[in-house]
This record gives sequence, structure tokens and C-alpha cells, in this order.
Amino acid sequence: MKRSALLLLALGLVSPLLATDTPDRDWPRWRGPRADGVAENRKLPLEWSAADGKNVRWTVKLPGWGTSSPVVRGDRVFVTTQVEEDGKKSLLTLCFDRATGRERWRHDFGLGANQRTHKKSNLAVNTPSVTDDAVYVAFGNADIARYTLDGQLVWVTRYLEKFPDPKMAWGYAPSPVVLDDAIVFAWDHHTGPCFLIGLDPKTGAIAWQEPRPIGTAHATPLLVEHHGQRDLLVSGKNRLTAFDARTHAERWQYGYGSGPFNGEIISSAVYGDGIVYLHLWRQSRIHAIRLRGNGQPPEELWESERPGAVEPSLLYYRGLLYALLDNGVLVCLDGLTGQEYYRERLGGECNSSPVASDGRIYASNIEGKTFVVQAGKTFALLATNSLGERITASPAISGDEFIYRTDSQLFCLGHATAR
Repeated sequence: MKRSALLLLALGLVSPLLATDTPDRDWPRWRGPRADGVAENRKLPLEWSAADGKNVRWTVKLPGWGTSSPVVRGDRVFVTTQVEEDGKKSLLTLCFDRATGRERWRHDFGLGANQRTHKKSNLAVNTPSVTDDAVYVAFGNADIARYTLDGQLVWVTRYLEKFPDPKMAWGYAPSPVVLDDAIVFAWDHHTGPCFLIGLDPKTGAIAWQEPRPIGTAHATPLLVEHHGQRDLLVSGKNRLTAFDARTHAERWQYGYGSGPFNGEIISSAVYGDGIVYLHLWRQSRIHAIRLRGNGQPPEELWESERPGAVEPSLLYYRGLLYALLDNGVLVCLDGLTGQEYYRERLGGECNSSPVASDGRIYASNIEGKTFVVQAGKTFALLATNSLGERITASPAISGDEFIYRTDSQLFCLGHATAR
């Protein structure tokens, strides 16, 4: 553990779980170790190409396809996918060797209830979470499972056997969030009842559930450490709701409005420098709120003049907020004031969430192109790279390399001399 983390731990500003340094190769959950899409002090490539193999360390063909993002733990890469043969769907968890891309294991724990999905996606939409002894996976039909790192299935929980089938219009997209005592999901949909649910990590049984208003949400909850407390921030219902991560009791709500759809939302909130940046529903403006201690409601800082993104999550990096809009426009705002510095079109429809490292922003579109933009108040496009196939998943940053998932392939991208 680094000296800075030890100091924060001694002052009681972070918990032992969050103070522990995550190895550089690990990208253990949706949007990385801090769920913010940021990794510093790396030597990531500026340029790559699938056509000529430039800076492609390895690539593997995935069975079927999916839009879930890859995660990395140590020498393993994990990803989920959906295979359909002769009208039969199979939901797979796959593990690959981090160094070579060699497949280490795969497993299909069986398809539960089928669900309608959007044409851009399928049931392999939820990003796994991996710890030092477990891989937690979820799928768009609300099937949840735990594996060992070596591929042994520990348990399967099928929500639709426990709650009335809501016949969700576009599937169920939240990714698992690992707490000390539970694996957390927001069970949000149009017909109700809705809950924040904690699964027992050992058995998969529902350990606790907190009622929520009716309304659909696809955003992944955000675990935040601040002022000596740990909050679980859950988007949806035209509001952001904070729960105590230890007692699971509701602390506060930020937002407004109600209705039959109650603010369906896809984009996940992000936290940085004491501030949470979020949308209240799928076409809303961007909000910035400063968190306060002692369970107090947050302080509202600003609201953007124009709507933010629908699908890509926000990126906060070095004091600036970046919003990648679904139409391929990148917007840069001041993190403290909301002042807009630029609004530039990159090109193509964008669904994946951007990441940042060492002064660069990486944003991908559904044409398989990734635009590398210089971080800062002035727009500068540094490179445009192509993997030749649709990108809707967000990349993992592992050491000095990217792990990118296209519809049907997994790529490791890095300098030829990196390792």
C-alpha cells in the first residue's frame, strides 16, 4: 500500500477495502478500480489498427457476441457472451490468459427466462466484477452467478424465479457491485415492485432488499468513500438515492419528478474530487453535486445548460468533465462551474463510455473507431484508430495495454516492447 493511502486510512478518510492499492494490471469491475474509467502512469499506445496488426498484441474470436465489457484480475481476463444456435440461446462466461489471449475456461450455466432486448444488444450486456477469489456475472435476463477464478460454478440466482416477470422491454443492464457483505443490484423496472437487492456472496440468496419506487433504470450503482463514510449511490426514478453501504438504510435523495416511466436512465454517475456528476434520466441535463459528511444531503453545484448523453457514462478527469454524446459529439465542461469549453464532433454513433490515461481521452464509436483526444480545455484530436468492428463495450486498462471488446472479438493493444 502506498504512503498516501496509508495516511488516508490513518485519518479515517477511507476504508481498508478502498485504501488497498489495486495492482496495475487489474481492472476488476465496470469502469475500473474506482468506477471512473481513469488509469494514470501507463504507457498506452496512441495508435493501433486491426487491419495491419499495428500495436495489436493478441486477438481472439469470441463465441457469439455481446456488449458487456471485459474485466481483468491478475493473469486472467473475463468476459461474457451470448451464443445462439438452432434458435437456442446460451449465456457463457469466458476466461482468457492475460498475456497470450489463450482461452483458459468457459462455462454455460443455462438460460433462465428469455427476455426481449434492444437490437443493439443482447443478454450479454452486464459487465462482471472480480475479486481475489470470485467472479460475479450477470445477464440481461436477471440471471446472476458466482464462479471461482478457475471456473468452478459456486451458485446461480435467477431473479425472475423470485419476482413476477416484468417482461422488460430492453433487458436488465446493471453490473454487480461488491460490498463487504453483499453483491448489490438495483432491481428497477416499469411494473414493480422494485428493490435495491443485496445477495449473500457465499450462497447467492437474497440477504436484504430495500424498497424503491417503480421505474426502470439500467445504470450501475456507484460506491463512494467520503468524509469517513461509505455510500452506495443509485441512479433512477428521476433522482439519485444514497444508501449507507454498511446498514443499507437510505440517507438522502437528490432529484425531482415522477411519472409512469420514472426517469429511465442508462448512464452511470461518476465521482471525483468530492463531487458526483450525474444525469437524472435518459435525456436530462448534467448535474454536479458536492457530497457532505454525517449523512447530510449533497450541495447542488451546477446544472448544464444542455442535455448530456443517453448511453455513455460521464468521464471526470483532471478537473474537467467530459460527456460523450450518443451522436458522436464530445463535450468538455469545467468540473467546478459547469462552464462549457468545447463541443466537437468526433463522428459516428457512440454507445461505450470513454476512458482516460496520462493526459489523453479515448472515445469509441459503433464503427469500431477510437478517437484519442488531448485532455484539456482546448480540443485536439491526436489519433483515430480502427478495430474494424462495432465497439459498444468500454475498454479495460491493464498495465500498459488496453483490452478492447468488439462485438465478436477480444483485442489486447499495446506497444510492441510493452510487458
